[in-house]
Amino acid sequence: MNHEAAKDTKEERKKIGKIQSWIPNNSLFNHSRFKLAITYAGVMGSTLLICGYIAHIVMIQAFTRTVDRELQILGKVFEDKLKPELKIPGELSITTQKSLPGICFKQQACLVMKSESAVMSLLAEGYYVRLLTTKGEAIAAIGNKLDEFPDNMKINHSYDIRNRRGELYHLHLMPLKINNNQLWGYLQVGRSVQRLNDYMNSLHWLLGLGVPASMIIIGGAGWWLAGLAMRPIQKSYQQLQKFTADAAHELRTPITSLQTIVETNSINQETQKALERQIKRLVTLTQDLLLLSRLESGLQAAKWRQICLNDVVADVEEELMPVAMNAEVLLSSNIPDQSCFYIQGNESQIYRMLLNLVSNAIKYTPVGGEVKINLTTNDNQGIITIKDTGIGIPAADIPHIFDRFYRVNADRSRNTGGSGLGLAIALAIIQTHKGKLEVQSHVDHGSTFTVILPLVSKVNR
Repeated sequence: MNHEAAKDTKEERKKIGKIQSWIPNNSLFNHSRFKLAITYAGVMGSTLLICGYIAHIVMIQAFTRTVDRELQILGKVFEDKLKPELKIPGELSITTQKSLPGICFKQQACLVMKSESAVMSLLAEGYYVRLLTTKGEAIAAIGNKLDEFPDNMKINHSYDIRNRRGELYHLHLMPLKINNNQLWGYLQVGRSVQRLNDYMNSLHWLLGLGVPASMIIIGGAGWWLAGLAMRPIQKSYQQLQKFTADAAHELRTPITSLQTIVETNSINQETQKALERQIKRLVTLTQDLLLLSRLESGLQAAKWRQICLNDVVADVEEELMPVAMNAEVLLSSNIPDQSCFYIQGNESQIYRMLLNLVSNAIKYTPVGGEVKINLTTNDNQGIITIKDTGIGIPAADIPHIFDRFYRVNADRSRNTGGSGLGLAIALAIIQTHKGKLEVQSHVDHGSTFTVILPLVSKVNR
């Protein structure tokens, strides 16, 4: 017996050593670290994009306001020059050519500017001035060709447009009135904003290339920082895993000794039954703790194979049918018989998970109640629902029912037995198989547990 115990101890130590060697690089740690790095990079990248967008909008608005004020001043200068010449709406007098050298009329050759004034010299430096009728049709231009831009038929007061050479201009419209305050037409002044446009395009390229590059750098830095930040958590998790595995292992030896004592010594029947019951609870607790430790360590993944959910659900129903009958609870199932739904995983774990959920439903369903198991599929997912008409779970307790040793009602849970690890084990198994577990419950109206597992194939029988 001692030799077997020593051998068992050696094997368990090896398993625990495997768990500990695996923990520093486990998928849970790396997954959490990756999520932190991605979140950090995403937040920083979004911040850079938002700041760049705001800077872009502010620069455009500021420059547009500055250009509009500049063009308004320039237009006012030309308005003062034109006002004495404006007599009839939409028409210019012959003397206008004298007051405004370089004016270019429609369907006429443009005159060469001879004025050396500072205002007129601006027209050679990217500025544009022309006269429009009340309908937005061009009458004449000053210092430039009349057809550099299309007519402004919609009477837009401020807009950007390209000239015939593809150069971007910002145009500003000003109304011109004659002596009786009647509208003569419009004076349209403009300025080239091609340089600003080129600058903004460069800014867009900088943002388009710089932000992804910054996110990659930030993501790398986030990965490194997350590793530093999570190192104490990883160490604590490792110690917790070691404690769970060690505690479960160390409990096995005294339990075995107690069983031997009970079986080989003369103890009154009532005391023997009490001891056997407590020993059985300790055995179940030890097995559950070891299973949880191995599930969280990921050592079970190598045993995965294709599993037919139909068969597993049917086996669980068959095993628990006597339990349901003894509890006077109606247990039924709805399992498709035309096709079998396959998942990739550990069959004993899936069986244990369903056994825990269905047995819990039976335990907490009063006499005359009903427990239904339903198997369906949706979007390449197998869906198993366990619905009961039991006592239900208070809404405040639902977020905690998967915690280890948590009991919604301690007295009631103690009477029904169990170690308080059943739902924690079920959730760990489902998460190990990349699935989800959803709960809906109402007090005195029953609960519904929904297990969602990814399917690998659907084979017709």
